[in-house]
Amino acid sequence: MWNLEGALTTVQRFLPPTAKIVEWGAAPNRLPVIGLVDLDGDDSAEIVGVYNFRGEHYLVVLKYYENDWNVADTVKGKGYHVTSFGAAPIKIRGRNNLVVGWQVGAIWSDLSIYEWTEDGLKDLVEGNKYYSMIEVEDVEGAEGRDGVYELALWKHDTGDAYKVEVYRFKDNQFVLPEDVYPYYFRKVANYYQRLLQRKDSTTYWYYLADAQIKTGKRQEALASIERALAFDYPYPSREGLMALKRNLCPYEPFKNQDGIDFSALTYVCSEAKRDVKLEEALKKEFQLPPEEKIRYFYNTMDLNDDGNPEVFVYLVGSYVCGTGGCSGAIFNQKNGEYQLLSRFSLVRNPVIISKTKTNGYRDIILYVAGGGLESFFARLKFDGKSYPLNPSVQPKVEPGTKVEGVAIVADDLAKSEGIVIQ
Repeated sequence: MWNLEGALTTVQRFLPPTAKIVEWGAAPNRLPVIGLVDLDGDDSAEIVGVYNFRGEHYLVVLKYYENDWNVADTVKGKGYHVTSFGAAPIKIRGRNNLVVGWQVGAIWSDLSIYEWTEDGLKDLVEGNKYYSMIEVEDVEGAEGRDGVYELALWKHDTGDAYKVEVYRFKDNQFVLPEDVYPYYFRKVANYYQRLLQRKDSTTYWYYLADAQIKTGKRQEALASIERALAFDYPYPSREGLMALKRNLCPYEPFKNQDGIDFSALTYVCSEAKRDVKLEEALKKEFQLPPEEKIRYFYNTMDLNDDGNPEVFVYLVGSYVCGTGGCSGAIFNQKNGEYQLLSRFSLVRNPVIISKTKTNGYRDIILYVAGGGLESFFARLKFDGKSYPLNPSVQPKVEPGTKVEGVAIVADDLAKSEGIVIQ
């Protein structure tokens, strides 16, 4: 245990005239910013403390030698108060560093991480590193804890929202240790989930999505982004959220082949939000057995430019797939219900919604392969009532064609969970 009273008395012997030890905490339980910590690894604790002299803060280190305490080093601090003060092995396992938060604003602190060297204290933080709240802990990684502590800096944004950054000191600089993200950002995600129970906020949904991305919860992050986009003024912006959404969509673009140019295509991953009514329509149309685990991926597209988007659904599972591909469907939405427009077999993703139209509806281009068929790209045209069921017997896209449009359901199925029909 630290003998704070004895350490305080000792430090006061060395203070300049009129200087005072800084206190922190809420009255009436304020405590002196002082402690005992082994900084140099010799198994003997040094006394460290912060005092104020003529309006400036100073950090002092006392070492015991020649039968008495002596000033080993004094460095000038920052700001006008101290918000955090402690010790942890930040640079090397088993060797303590001083972690000091210097208050520079009402809710802002400037971080210092001090290392003891032959020349005295050295701040490992170059320049300024601001934060509102801090956690210092040995965060669990894929191989457990390694004895070197990370720094989680919570930076206030708006309301109760904080941008969280985790740092590790490595190779003489602070880096972002992504190996501990899945563990630490679970805490951050839980924080925003609790906030959202009290207040529905586009800002909170955005930061929840950020935390879910860092924990590897891609589908949950996509759903959170959709919730953030549902507001009239999405945070941080509609464009920013859409860019984040696109970054969550790993896809393999079509290569130019068979004389066909696919370079103008835009790729879009499927929606992440569960649609109960759509699931009911799928169960009814495909007579899905309740015991089968079937995933679905879907996108809304206005195929005939009438202002009422259709829904393209791609089904995945042993019951709805074969060697030539899986099943798909297009539904109209009327009065809150889904009505079937077309069904498809032998579907492979991505599905190309072309800019060209037939009978007022956009052509659909599907890649046909497997099942003993020679691979090709089929063009499916609307006949006035529906699209053809089987792409393998439809006309080929002609060589020399530049395909323009959107490739939907572009998800990498090996990495994307989709939505399980319940």
